[in-house]
Amino acid sequence: MIIVLTNDDGYQSEGILTLEEVLTKAGHEVWVCAPAEERSAQSHAMTLKGTVRFVRYDERHYYCSGTPADCILYGMHGQAIPVKPDIIISGINHGYNASTDILYSGTVGAASEAALRGFKAIAISARRDYETDRYPFEESATFLADHLEEFLPLCNEDVILNINVPPKPNGKWRVGKIGQLVYLDVAERSTSLKRTSYDASHTKVGLAYGNNSPDINGVFIGDELTLSLSGVENPTLRDDDDEADYKLLGKGYISVTPLQVQPMVDSETIEVLKALVKDSSNE
Repeated sequence: MIIVLTNDDGYQSEGILTLEEVLTKAGHEVWVCAPAEERSAQSHAMTLKGTVRFVRYDERHYYCSGTPADCILYGMHGQAIPVKPDIIISGINHGYNASTDILYSGTVGAASEAALRGFKAIAISARRDYETDRYPFEESATFLADHLEEFLPLCNEDVILNINVPPKPNGKWRVGKIGQLVYLDVAERSTSLKRTSYDASHTKVGLAYGNNSPDINGVFIGDELTLSLSGVENPTLRDDDDEADYKLLGKGYISVTPLQVQPMVDSETIEVLKALVKDSSNE
């Protein structure tokens, strides 16, 4: 097959390099079009204003100044990459993209953009072993290479496959459902506030620099508060569904989840809204 690889960890990341090596050894023609630097948690972000640069750094290899979705939008639709692939594979991501992770994932965002552009697409991610710090990239790439011909017909403009691989795969895979994760990240504040000098007299809110009193957090007008996220614990599933991909991964299974590219609507709420429309039209 002709395969285009992309990711959100950057073109030099270990995950995409391992995937390229394994797929090439399996006899596929592999092209790479990935971000110039890490662009994790970009979801489906795209550059709609300004320009995106592509650099050809090797034979069949390009990196892009934009987001993961830009790699597909401009790389494939804009024909910066001179090939029509049989499939586009996004990954191997450094860390899970399971359950509600898919809402934030640049890895899944790139695969979704590929599907919207008419290409078959797969997203694949793996989590490191916290004891050894090792990612199962070799196992992940081998699994995908071994099942690629089986998975290819399942991918289309409406459906992508989302694959996640645990740190110590048990050699088996299961079909995973999407669960809702409860994230336990902590927002850490900087201990020092930096006073920024600016003239607020001409802003829309018309703030005056005088009569400055702190807010409930002790922040004055002109202060700069620095925040960062710290993942102190792994997320947990809100509902303990044994078929949720995150639960399967905890048991050592590789999870394969077919994702609909188009957002779903809630049928029950639709009926409520229709009733409201009907009531308002009778007034």
